[in-house]
Amino acid sequence: MRLATWNVNSIRARVGRIVAFAEREHIDVLAMQEIKCKPEQFPYAEFEAAGYHVEAHGLNQWNGVAIASREPIEDVEYAFTGMPGFLKDHDGPDAPQEAR
Repeated sequence: MRLATWNVNSIRARVGRIVAFAEREHIDVLAMQEIKCKPEQFPYAEFEAAGYHVEAHGLNQWNGVAIASREPIEDVEYAFTGMPGFLKDHDGPDAPQEAR
């Protein structure tokens, strides 16, 4: 199995390069960070045309993650107990969550 990770810094701006890399290198699972889009904005079609299943989690124009896999992705979780939030000068369990 071939795994790869990539800080893509905007999936929509680089989708062609990313899919081409995954195909050329015969990547089975590609973990992406900094996708910088919401799930409904993710370019699923390009990955699906190359034979990948994708799960994406993003909140807006910054951060966000996605996984592309040759096999179906099951039992997806988008958070975990005790996950830290983010907001300058704000601590506590009610801090907004990042899509990471």
